[in-house]
Amino acid sequence: MLLRRKTPPLLRSSDRYSNDQLRRRQRTDFSVELIEDRDEPAAFRTKENHVTDTLSGVRAHDGLPALGPAPTRLADTLDRLYTDWARSMSATPLTVPPLLPISDLARLGVYENFPQLALVSSSLNVDAATPDQFTRDAVDGALDPYHLLPAALALPSSACYGVYLHFQERQISDAGALVTVLGQCYRNESHYDGLKRLKAFRMREVIALGTPEQTAAHLERSSSFIEQLAKAIGLPVERHAASDPFYDQTGERAAFQRVVTVKHEYRYAGMAIASVNTHHKFFGERCSITLADGTAASTSCLGFGLERWLHALGDHFGGWDAAQQAVENAAGVLTT
Repeated sequence: MLLRRKTPPLLRSSDRYSNDQLRRRQRTDFSVELIEDRDEPAAFRTKENHVTDTLSGVRAHDGLPALGPAPTRLADTLDRLYTDWARSMSATPLTVPPLLPISDLARLGVYENFPQLALVSSSLNVDAATPDQFTRDAVDGALDPYHLLPAALALPSSACYGVYLHFQERQISDAGALVTVLGQCYRNESHYDGLKRLKAFRMREVIALGTPEQTAAHLERSSSFIEQLAKAIGLPVERHAASDPFYDQTGERAAFQRVVTVKHEYRYAGMAIASVNTHHKFFGERCSITLADGTAASTSCLGFGLERWLHALGDHFGGWDAAQQAVENAAGVLTT
């Protein structure tokens, strides 16, 4: 996607838009690991937000998943595959905060580009209500907003945000930097659907910071790994050039993306399960991450949606045991 230097006017809190209007108005500066499925088949959609996945051992209620022993074991095996590859590329593991200051995310353009996805965290205003009032509201399912303090923290929608904030105002060495993180991500979606579309989900990311050449090389290695992994498992995936779903597809920057692709998704049955993304210098400039010559660092990311991989594997192999065996066999192939 085109990296914009000019900041346009923000949506006002007084504005009221439909989902379609919001999609037309969003102005996206960069490509992040928004693993979306714009071409999602109708069979993947549900009118209900109270969903139990058809796979045994999985329950997703209002987009909040709970996994039994078999899918939990498979998720752990998958993530070991991802991290083993990242380690083989000399990636450094990081842990980033599960909550981030809204002021930092605003600097990264999150509320300018994706306000409808945002989830924020507040505290109870104990001076505004009694414990009994809090309890009654909670039993009814929602706390009175007038009984809450202003929200200063947010639940991030992508794991990479914490990484860029971790590197803010730092200089990247000539060798570049490669890190990996497993992040808990949160998105306020218009609907939820089993493990395919969740409010809370995990994302494994491998993120490169450095020169344009170093970050481009990371994307090439990442794409090769995804394709080798899917082949070794026996999972059919398709690679598609992608842009952000909230991006104006008729605008000047959409035309730029058709010429210079900045994001590719790997999809199983129309559902994106992984993506490779380049951000050029957007995050380097916003977070003052520099190279030795003082210029802004470039960044690129590989992202795996862990729960979506679980759905794809369970669906393709017909159950957890067969999926587990396929992933374990792939691990043996990839490490030989």
